[in-house]
Amino acid sequence: MELEEKKEQIKILDEILAEYNREFSKSEANFSFNLAEYYQLQLGIERIRVPEIIFQPTMIGVEQAGIAETIEMVLARYTQNDQQKLSENIFITGGSANLPYIKERIETELLAMRPFQSKFSVHLAANPVIDAWKGARKWALSDDNLRKFSMARSEYEEKGGDYIKDHLCSNHYITFPTPTRKAQPAVQSAPCKS
Repeated sequence: MELEEKKEQIKILDEILAEYNREFSKSEANFSFNLAEYYQLQLGIERIRVPEIIFQPTMIGVEQAGIAETIEMVLARYTQNDQQKLSENIFITGGSANLPYIKERIETELLAMRPFQSKFSVHLAANPVIDAWKGARKWALSDDNLRKFSMARSEYEEKGGDYIKDHLCSNHYITFPTPTRKAQPAVQSAPCKS
């Protein structure tokens, strides 16, 4: 019954529209569409390319090294012995750690960059989104750490609020390396046979 009423209302509106607009034709109002088109998902390569940006920022025009090259640069700042210790304890945390197969991809990159038959170990955070915060919270709750690494009032008055105190756990400023390789397509197609 309700459908019949709506059809009647549409018919009345069509007649009114035809009175005021001579170019309007009823055939335009009765367009048809393919219902199947409304149930199709358009999938592109974004699912592959977006995570790849972490490894190849040059894909989007950012002239910075990817995460693998950055790991390599950080390791290069240490002695061979320390490099080995660090590469045996690589910890992935943060929102990007939720990307599928991120651990495996970093392991593949490490295999390519580390010396032949060297050992490395990659660990994924249990809860990547908040584990870093939990670790920082635990560290900050230690009175000893607070006393040792906090800025004294005299330092604040002397150096100002923009000063960041350097210590063992602080992020020291270093310049990012430039990319050592050109961006490659995320998916390579096989050559055509003719």
